[in-house]
Amino acid sequence: MALALLSSARREPIDPYPGLETVRHLYVHTPFCATVCPYCAFYVHTGSAAEMRSFVEALLLEWDRLRRTYPIAARTLYFGGGTPSLLPLDAFRRLAEALRPWESVEATLEANPRTVTPEKAAAWRELGIGRVSLGVQSLDPAVLRTLGRRHRPRDVERTMAVLREAGFENINVDLIFGVPGQSIASWKETLEGVIAMAPAHISAYELTYEEDTPFFEARAAGVWREDEERSIAMYREAWSLLEAAGYRQYEISNYARPGRECLHNQGYWMGDDYLGLGPGAFSTVGLRRWQNRRHTGRYVAALSAGREPPREEEGLSEEVRRRERLMLGLRTSRGIPYSWIEGEAERARALIGQGLAELSDGTFRLTPEGRLLADGIAGLFV
Repeated sequence: MALALLSSARREPIDPYPGLETVRHLYVHTPFCATVCPYCAFYVHTGSAAEMRSFVEALLLEWDRLRRTYPIAARTLYFGGGTPSLLPLDAFRRLAEALRPWESVEATLEANPRTVTPEKAAAWRELGIGRVSLGVQSLDPAVLRTLGRRHRPRDVERTMAVLREAGFENINVDLIFGVPGQSIASWKETLEGVIAMAPAHISAYELTYEEDTPFFEARAAGVWREDEERSIAMYREAWSLLEAAGYRQYEISNYARPGRECLHNQGYWMGDDYLGLGPGAFSTVGLRRWQNRRHTGRYVAALSAGREPPREEEGLSEEVRRRERLMLGLRTSRGIPYSWIEGEAERARALIGQGLAELSDGTFRLTPEGRLLADGIAGLFV
């Protein structure tokens, strides 16, 4: 594809790795949040408007380095975080114009319902953002309090109306299940409420207890316990209700109306190369993977001084990348080529016989029940 998220004045990229394929996916990590949720393990922190503007200037410097080093013709651009919708509008406009996509590029912005205003929504749309992902998590006030979320169910309805008034049709809603104290009835009510709002895409993630979070410490102290049976029941509830409402499960945690699947995430699941900008962001290009260190101050200082941002890098092998593609592919409805596992034909036949997998036209894929066990099943083949 000839589309590129580049200014017309940019110079031709220099590829220091002969034969390197063009990078099609860009991720921009914004580490700022109004508050830090107790379950979140992403690199996030609070910050002032001035700090956000300095951060954006550093992002532009990193982008300038990357675009001169790698051949980039992006098909997807994803502003994640953190809460990129917190960025002052003038700073976000400066960033978006530097990366400005053409209309056929999928450009996504993550947003907290409390941060969306008519002015911001109109500007995002004008700047070429076509997809907004709302961090809703639940429509149950008690569950929102447990998760440390500051918005309320009414904020979600208002935000959906504001986004649609601005012209957004491709809206995703993020949800979390398996939260301490969350009942199956509460989860069902949230699903039904979101379905009634008719977003194009719904992500339903099971809560995970990540290290260095208050939730992890509470579980370790015995305050909370995971309930696997309840989580399985909630997964099945989501699958049943969303499929019946016309949302197709195309990855274990993701459901979409036909044609509204997230192209950016599909790039990850298929093992495509991608570049990440910002502190904590990962990049994978060829057999190299690196992560910018999780420290905004050092990130800004290094780039402002004309240096590379501090990062950690590892070399990959073709076998490692093959395993990653296999593990991620088994989480999707697309599945994987059967040729990848034909040496384990007996195991594959056993999974098919148990109703956990199916084989069609040379493609091996897990059934919705099999996707419940995707990580364990992938372990049989790697």
